[in-house]
Parts: sequence; C-alpha cells; structure tokens
Amino acid sequence: MALFTFVIPAHNEESTVATIVGQARAAAQRGDHVLVVDSAATDATADRAAAAGAEVLRGPKGKGAAMNAALDQVRTEWVCFLDADLVSSEVNVAAQLRAAAASCPAGHVLGDYEYDHPGTILSSTFTVYEPLTDRFFPETGFMGANALTGYRAVHRSLLTEPLPADFGVESFLNITLAVAGARAQVSHLGVIGSRFRPTGGTMAREIGTAVLDLAVAHGRLDVAERDAWEAWLEDGVAAIAPQSANGGRSATLSRLFTAVRRPMPSHRA
Repeated sequence: MALFTFVIPAHNEESTVATIVGQARAAAQRGDHVLVVDSAATDATADRAAAAGAEVLRGPKGKGAAMNAALDQVRTEWVCFLDADLVSSEVNVAAQLRAAAASCPAGHVLGDYEYDHPGTILSSTFTVYEPLTDRFFPETGFMGANALTGYRAVHRSLLTEPLPADFGVESFLNITLAVAGARAQVSHLGVIGSRFRPTGGTMAREIGTAVLDLAVAHGRLDVAERDAWEAWLEDGVAAIAPQSANGGRSATLSRLFTAVRRPMPSHRA
C-alpha cells in the first residue's frame, strides 16, 4: 500500500488550519503522516495545528520555502500538499486526492475546484500563468481551470529539484514535471471556500517570474528579450493589485479580462 505525507504550509492561518488538519487526519491511513509547516507565523497557527493532531515543523517564511522544509522530512512514496486557508469544502479534499493518486498511474494529481470570487489565485492563473505557459511551455497542457491549485499529490520520486521559495512554486511544479514527462491527472473537488487575502500583486509577480526564469533556463526565452516580458508581466500585476474581497465581481472580471487581452511581446521561437 502506498503511503502518504500530507504537507500543509501555513503562515498566520490560526483561524483555519484546524479544518484542513482534520480532513488530513480523517484521510490518513496506517503509516501516513500529517505535517504542518509553521512558515514563520506570528499568530497561534502552530498551537492550533498541534491541537488538531498534526505534527508541526518550524519552517521559514515563503510557501515554497516551507514546502522545501517539509520535503526534507518526507519518507513516504507520495506527498500531498494542502492549503491551510480552507474554510469549507463539499468533499474531504485530502481523502479525495489520496484516493485519486493511489488509484491511477499518474505521478501528479491536481485538485481542481470551484470558488466564488475571481480575485483569488484564479486571477493570476489566467492573466499571467496561462498566457506564459501557452507561449513557452505548451507541453504543460490542460491542468484544470485552477492549474495553480495548492491541493495536489506528487510522487516523491519526481521532486528532485529544490522548489522556489515563494508563490511561484505551483508554476514551477507544473512546468518542471511536464517537461520531465510526468503524467498529470485532474481530480475535481467541487466547491471550496477559502479565506480571501489580497497580495497586492506580489503573488502574480512571483508566479510570472517563476515561469520566465524557467523559460530562460530551458532555452525558450532569450535573456535579451527578458525585459520586454517583465514589462508585460507588470501590466498584469497592475490589473491584479487593486483586488479586494468586496471589490465587486463584475468590476474585477472586467479589469482582468482587459489584462488577458493585452498584447504579448514579440518572441523568437
């Protein structure tokens, strides 16, 4: 039987972390582990996670940095990454991802889902990530509507490189695994509610930077063209930055759709 470690990076998630820990513990089978990485939290995240039954590892700030700290401890065949800001879900997210990974030959399972507000990670997905991957890494293919999902299971043998320390980590995983030839499968998780926290465009910038870094590293973007793509990225960041939880769905969508249509720099194939 394949064993799993459920890894939950958490920075200042005291109000929600117990929810996803509870799901992970309910999903865990004999030999599995539930590990919360306290990513330099300044609140009671670690205490709430421990009280909910998780093992807690003190780690550095940054989502990818916290995931790297966890991977140093993982000895199971699979690692299942989960977000700590889960408020509600129609299914046990951890259990569904575990079942999907254990029953399919794909080494990478992404948890796709529906949520109400467009001003979340979805805005960075279709204004920054998808245009860039379509241009530079078409082999990534379709990975669900929420390709940058924080809910995913990955076979440990595929995680051979250090992850970027920030929010570029999901872009990095999608691209590096696809380039390496790993198969991906999408598992639909239904409707998920999560805590809305605007990042002022920081997340979008880190996502785009991760893709551009990989494009240069893989010889798909000439360094001389990088500045033009950085300017394109900043236009997208400017569209995303004003988002707020009560900013109005229609106004948010209008701004984001305008950003999606912005012309891309010329590029030598």
